[in-house]
Amino acid sequence: METKEYKLTDVCDFQGGTQPPKEEWITEPRDGYIRMLQIRDFTQDKAEHVGYVKDTKKLNKCEEDDILIGRYGASVGKILTGLAGAYNVAIIKTIPKEEVLSKRYLYYVLTGTDFQNFILNIGARAAQAGFNKNDLSLFKLHIPTSLNDQEKIANVLEKAKNALNRRVETIVLLDKLIKNTFHKLFGTPSINPNDFDEGNISDVVTEVKYGTSKPAESEGEYVYLRMNNITTEGYWDFESLKYINVEEKDLEKYLVRKGDLVFNRTNSKELVGKTAVFDEENEMIIAGYLIRVRFNEKANPYYVWGYLNSTHGKATLFALCRNIVGMANINAQELQNIKILIPPIEIQNSFETTVRGILRIKNHFLLHQKQLENLLSSLSHKALKGELGLIEKVVLEGTIKVQPKISGEVVVIDKINKELEEFHNSQPHTGAPDEIDNTIRQLEAELKIKGEIPFWDEYVKYRIVKGKFKEAFTFDQLWEEITKFPFETVPEYDEVASLLFKWLSEENAFIRQQFNESTKQIELVLNETAKA
Repeated sequence: METKEYKLTDVCDFQGGTQPPKEEWITEPRDGYIRMLQIRDFTQDKAEHVGYVKDTKKLNKCEEDDILIGRYGASVGKILTGLAGAYNVAIIKTIPKEEVLSKRYLYYVLTGTDFQNFILNIGARAAQAGFNKNDLSLFKLHIPTSLNDQEKIANVLEKAKNALNRRVETIVLLDKLIKNTFHKLFGTPSINPNDFDEGNISDVVTEVKYGTSKPAESEGEYVYLRMNNITTEGYWDFESLKYINVEEKDLEKYLVRKGDLVFNRTNSKELVGKTAVFDEENEMIIAGYLIRVRFNEKANPYYVWGYLNSTHGKATLFALCRNIVGMANINAQELQNIKILIPPIEIQNSFETTVRGILRIKNHFLLHQKQLENLLSSLSHKALKGELGLIEKVVLEGTIKVQPKISGEVVVIDKINKELEEFHNSQPHTGAPDEIDNTIRQLEAELKIKGEIPFWDEYVKYRIVKGKFKEAFTFDQLWEEITKFPFETVPEYDEVASLLFKWLSEENAFIRQQFNESTKQIELVLNETAKA
């Protein structure tokens, strides 16, 4: 594959945006008007942001397939595409010489780590993060002389990007699944469908302590947890750690141990109340803007965590924030005064079990996400430097193999999704009709390739119910198996319940109900006399 090195401005022109006065904007489409695009139109997709201006020759415009770049501030270097209209001065449009450089190849050059690092370094040197056309002339790239070769490279990068996007979407859905499970089990303090006991957080705690105000040190015996170590979703981020030494007499005041709840009491209003359960074996120290909470026998920390991270809990915290010296704040007493339901501890414990099961799956997906990010970054870098002589894409048994032939070497990147197979050990044929059995096996091949499959009730029937439950089981056990399995989309709890009732009502049903006298529960058992 022949390549040639260019300055970016040799093969691509750039056109800045225009900025009609705000008083000329309207919020509804009208004849003679054109949509006016801002960066947030590409990133937030909210109807209230949409604006239109009178269509004139003075406006610079773009089509849906044009590639644009954010020029200033926090959005510097952000690559935008997919919308048509006029665009404002915070955006610059790329105009590639398409006889030399394809738009798709350009898109992956601009989204790659080399260009992104370059543009961020350029922006960092300005008083306000930003860049101009002269800055872009400093960036060099290798371009295959054949447009067909450019498209082949773009196809491989698109495959890796799509796989990464699917993994990110799956992780978001798993977080939503936890929130949905909490809501179904517990409701809210204002909607208490199960008539649980009511109280305040103070009713279920044994101890609430602030962290230390002592500054972090370059070296220390203990990890020093700060507000940035808790994510907005309620999980731990240990990527950036600092350390601290604490005198023996103060240790008990500031240590967090496995099972403690940690609450972020001050920040901007949107970030106050970030909450995570500490689940590490090694004890750590918390900073003064964090609160450590320990519970009595009435509460499981994962239950309180689930509430404070729920939609209702977040709204409660947002309303509770007070502004102190420019920062929003919720103190320890205000935290304890929050009203909560106090369900039976057994139900709270079952929620923790469900959360842990979902998080095990999520951690696998996060690992795969990192691998895919590294793969995409590596391929983008090699393409940019002209090091991809030949790309062959082979997808086999969950493996993406990208084979650039570089000086006789074959670089193989493989087995990205292998760990997913532990969620599904293939079971022997359980008596499904041939057509259904063939479809199940096709889905299992897809599972190995993609790491997930569509939800299908026949698959659940033959591979999960018949494959896993040789003894009596409960509906909750079935629900747990379904939520653990890497389906593309997990149906709602009520939908699975409806599916179960449909199976039970079928003539010659393959499962039946029975009452367990010792557990006082309705159980399900396979009906061995039923036909497939």
